[in-house]
Amino acid sequence: MGSQVIPARMLFSRPLDDHIPEEIDERSVARKYGIRELVYPGSEQLKTITHFLGGIVDTGRCGPVPKTAVMQLLDFLQGIVNRQHITKGPRMSQEEFDFLQTPYYLAARIITKLIREKKLIAEKEGKVYHTTYNALGNFIELLRSLLDPGCYWIRLKIVPEGIGESAELLRDFLLLYPETRKKGRAT
Repeated sequence: MGSQVIPARMLFSRPLDDHIPEEIDERSVARKYGIRELVYPGSEQLKTITHFLGGIVDTGRCGPVPKTAVMQLLDFLQGIVNRQHITKGPRMSQEEFDFLQTPYYLAARIITKLIREKKLIAEKEGKVYHTTYNALGNFIELLRSLLDPGCYWIRLKIVPEGIGESAELLRDFLLLYPETRKKGRAT
């Protein structure tokens, strides 16, 4: 067996942990850490649900519920809330963690902007994420009630006042989120 020459590329190869793809993909990062990937509602679903919510806001009455659009939006909003509960693990890079937190960050920026514009409540410094969490919770409850066949106000087709306010805030949120997601931050 004489002496063998070992190629230089084998002596100085990069460790596998240092290989980070240049373009971070939401699906791959979510799979890597065992998190359900976010499925953004399609443009047709967004148009349908914003039209439906606009009808609730304008007329105070509830028409036929677009259940598919409501279910997709409910899944998406629940995914945003679940992303807020992720903690950074020791093997997770800061970029990946920030990437997973971005949907909640965008939602926080948009909801804070909407609440400030509508002056719904007096915002205090440091309450941005608390307000966002509550608003997203209200959105989720509104969507769940739309899917509930036993919901009294859907059967009566008359929308209570608090539900109308939540529907208006959700509609405005849905109108701003796609644009903000494209820009990467809220204005």
